[in-house]
Amino acid sequence: MARRKFHELAELARELQASSSGLTIEDMMGRTERSRRTVERMLKELEILGVEAERCSVDWDHHLTKRWKLSDAIPAAFLQLEGSERSTLEALLDTLPSGTERKGLTKLLASQRPAGTAIAIDQETLIERTSHLGRVGPRSAISETLMNTLEKAIKEFEELDIDYQSTGKKKAPTRRVQPLGLLFGRFGYLVARTGERGVLTYRLNMIEKAELAGTYFDSEGFNLKEWSAESFGIYHGDELLTVKLCFAASVADRAESVTFHSSQKSIRLPDGSLRVILKCRGHRELFWELMHPDWIGNVQIEGPEQLKREFLLFVEKA
Repeated sequence: MARRKFHELAELARELQASSSGLTIEDMMGRTERSRRTVERMLKELEILGVEAERCSVDWDHHLTKRWKLSDAIPAAFLQLEGSERSTLEALLDTLPSGTERKGLTKLLASQRPAGTAIAIDQETLIERTSHLGRVGPRSAISETLMNTLEKAIKEFEELDIDYQSTGKKKAPTRRVQPLGLLFGRFGYLVARTGERGVLTYRLNMIEKAELAGTYFDSEGFNLKEWSAESFGIYHGDELLTVKLCFAASVADRAESVTFHSSQKSIRLPDGSLRVILKCRGHRELFWELMHPDWIGNVQIEGPEQLKREFLLFVEKA
């Protein structure tokens, strides 16, 4: 809900700033496809966020016309292009001849940081200023310089030399990797191919330094979306298993409303319990989910036996 409201308010703020003469309530209703009451509410919510719209007029207005424009420039968080928008504009730029349109679009794209940088660093920064909207939970600080380097390497298929501080090691050894993409969950991760070890994940806050190697690689058709869909979470270091879970009737309704994994199939059983079948790696992250307060004591691993044994060892260690 918070993310959707942020996008709605950002949409209205952009429309107001894009108009030199300001907008009437009717203009805003037409551009956002929302009712008068909703537009008036959104103007008040923008003011709470520190983005204030002031009354203005133009010479051709009727004396009863009410028009609004922003008193100050809107925050950069409202102007960050989404990945699909940026790629579309870059493709459009290649088709334009030299002239005013090309210069204007070039300036727009040049003012934007790469999409990955914005996701990792600025996501919902404006919303966090309010007490009724925001993000919760652990997260790590990520260097903007590091993100820009990773973004460039991924986009141009350029190898990286990274100093990575592995758990339990005092010194961060330098290793050369082929960056394939970024994943964001509880923390941010670089997905990269590393020699004979194959595709691995590197936590961004544990990369002490990253430098472009000046050598290039072939991604060999690697599909980040398909690869990430195999795992329950980020971790990929274990076997791909077909997992059967059974949630007790007391929590079945709640469990049924949750998508635990893109591969899952859910079946309601005669006693009211819910069987969820999914195929994934990332057993450790699955175990943590099963120990969540919503389910703990009310969910069983029905199979495979291998996973049951792993879970008992995991609980013992925890």
